[in-house]
Amino acid sequence: MGKKHTKVNKAILVCGGYATRFLPISKAVPKEMLPIGNKPVIHYIVEELTEAGITDILILLGRRKESIPNYFDANFELGTVTGDKNLLTSASSANITFKRVPMPQGSADAILHAKSFVGDEPFIIAYGDDVFFEGNATSELTKDFAKHQKPVITTFKVLPRHTHSYGIVDAGYKGRAKGIVEKPQSNPPSLQAAVGRYLMTPEIFKHIENEFGNPEQICMTKQFNKLASAGDLRYVQTNARRFDTGNPRGLYLANKYYFEKG
Repeated sequence: MGKKHTKVNKAILVCGGYATRFLPISKAVPKEMLPIGNKPVIHYIVEELTEAGITDILILLGRRKESIPNYFDANFELGTVTGDKNLLTSASSANITFKRVPMPQGSADAILHAKSFVGDEPFIIAYGDDVFFEGNATSELTKDFAKHQKPVITTFKVLPRHTHSYGIVDAGYKGRAKGIVEKPQSNPPSLQAAVGRYLMTPEIFKHIENEFGNPEQICMTKQFNKLASAGDLRYVQTNARRFDTGNPRGLYLANKYYFEKG
């Protein structure tokens, strides 16, 4: 694993896909910019990352995502008109950079575009569909990594009838992940579903690079299973409340929670 890291500073936030479940609005508005209350989904994810101590965030952008960099930029015109000084600065305290990934060959290929950004440090992978309230999923990962120094993924417990919709962790002793079964149609290895937040080390890039030539196989689940087979993958069941905002019902439920709690 190399030298011991006690702090994780970097995160990749993946904003890709065509958001077909949100058509027709997703033709013009990225799903990550759809609102929970008066802030877009992506705002809550970046907020979670910064509250967990992340200082540098690379946002990987698919096509038609131009409004995301605009959101995090300062808006001097609005700041002057409204008198809101917060609009005169970036919407986040983190150092945020952006990179276009117009035609990724799967989720793992998209991550590979962040190799130079990551360098030799451990890093968080966050996906733009999952929002957590009443806790910080990223902090749970960084605390586990500080103790065990192994890649670790976030899980939450699902009902047996929902296991076919998720990657299900073969849950071992004391947080060891023995593997992940993608959307099992029967006999799931557990009720622990892998969702939305992952803490990886740079070794993951070697696994991804070995997959080229087989674009249809360049998915993250396969890379996680390589780590698991070597005994190098852990899982943490989150204590936070998770919402899948990648579909209209999930976004509605997140808004319902927001307004009822507010």
